[in-house]
Amino acid sequence: MNQVELRKLQMTGGASYTVSLPKDWVKEQGLQVGDVVAVMPRSDSSLTLIPHEKVPAGRNKGAEVTVSPPKEQDKEQILRTILAQYLAGYDIIRVRFPVSARPDLRTYLREAARKMFVGSEIIEESKDELIVQCLSSYGDLPAPKVISRMSLIAKLMLRDAVDSLKGRDPALAEEIIHRDEEVDRFYLFIIRQLTMAVLNRSLILEIGLADPRDCLVYRVVSKSLERIADHATTIAKMSASIENPLPPRLLDEISKASNITI
Repeated sequence: MNQVELRKLQMTGGASYTVSLPKDWVKEQGLQVGDVVAVMPRSDSSLTLIPHEKVPAGRNKGAEVTVSPPKEQDKEQILRTILAQYLAGYDIIRVRFPVSARPDLRTYLREAARKMFVGSEIIEESKDELIVQCLSSYGDLPAPKVISRMSLIAKLMLRDAVDSLKGRDPALAEEIIHRDEEVDRFYLFIIRQLTMAVLNRSLILEIGLADPRDCLVYRVVSKSLERIADHATTIAKMSASIENPLPPRLLDEISKASNITI
């Protein structure tokens, strides 16, 4: 049913407005008199109708996937596989090893998951299996708040990176490098949010957006902030290796550039 059907708005009981549903659509959905239909207003002035039992449960809660990496894969490749499932929106990721995993591999994956994924925990671990569960809900950390947090961290990182360049402060440079990990965590989390919102429009409001088109804007902004943090990290690393002070004029130009960046 792709054709546009025009329906008249009617009033019943003197207070309620009603519109009849296309009969073919009702049959296709298997609906009967008395069934509940979810009505979701959209920012583009449209309404989305979904049979109540087909409304996705929040954030696809409890979605589970199992990955079985080949024994020839190294730990970085296995981690990338887990990351792909995390970004795809799975809440529970089971990693089943074809052979008993070495303790150092399990330790690497456990620490990497906790460092990279917001709100994740290792809920089960054995020599044959590792289970990662993502506990954070989108409502707890909506996209606007994630962007705001990323912006603040990136701004402070860039400011401190310039300061470390001026003072050649290796301790400050090291601190900036660690803060980049926090920006990366938020970046991965918001990509996970936006991916799920594109696949499931009922999540748009839950993640703090008003329109599906906002997903593209937030995707571009989050990537830009992540890149700013990366550049601040590069500056910090370079400052630690500079032996002689930079010319004051050059430092002044760098400061001006950083002030208008973010």
